[in-house]
Amino acid sequence: MDLNNAKALVTGGSSGIGMETARQLVNAGSKVTICARHEDQLKEAADEVGAIAVAGDVSKEDDVERIVKTTIDELGGYNVLINNAGYGMFAKLTDLDAQDFRDLLNVNTVGAMMVARESAKYFIDQDYGNIINISSSAGKKGFEGGTAYCASKFALGGMTESWRSELRPHNIRVMQVNPSEVQTRFNVNAGGEKRPFNETKLIAEDIAQTILSMLKLHNRGFITETSVWATNPR
Repeated sequence: MDLNNAKALVTGGSSGIGMETARQLVNAGSKVTICARHEDQLKEAADEVGAIAVAGDVSKEDDVERIVKTTIDELGGYNVLINNAGYGMFAKLTDLDAQDFRDLLNVNTVGAMMVARESAKYFIDQDYGNIINISSSAGKKGFEGGTAYCASKFALGGMTESWRSELRPHNIRVMQVNPSEVQTRFNVNAGGEKRPFNETKLIAEDIAQTILSMLKLHNRGFITETSVWATNPR
């Protein structure tokens, strides 16, 4: 697609991959809304990248409906969803709290479904749209302590395949990106320690560039899924 014609919603857009993707979309000529729960941080991010802030929680159905409707109204249309909102939580099986598990799934999986559902309704009506789900290498292979997070991302992969099958007849491209470790606040937000910057590991700009490249492919084709790994991390 021509990114000058993109009218995009980026969830989880106040920092990290979401914020950088919004920045690069705006720089490419796209109109963009970003959403996140914390309104002050969201507005600062929107002002910095030139997007429109729409505060809301993707785990709340009323918020999701409002976010999508506001995006359509503010942008004068809508044709790209970057389904990026989510967080990490890591614990061994024997230490895993059931409510913490439910809370994570409610954002990472149910939230992603609800935003895609409301977006798909509009995309079907106009017979065109793009959905890019931001998953993880954790959605391809499990690891110690990854029960909750891996479950949420494996589920996202299954949903992506299901939506792709349903929506292709409506000219809607459903795609997925699986980054390995990206140097954002993800680890700190998940309760881990801040790590020193490592120039050999991925940064948010790398994933944003991947997302834009997928969107820029001519509408007659699409990249169903791609994984991005650091070449030789040390």
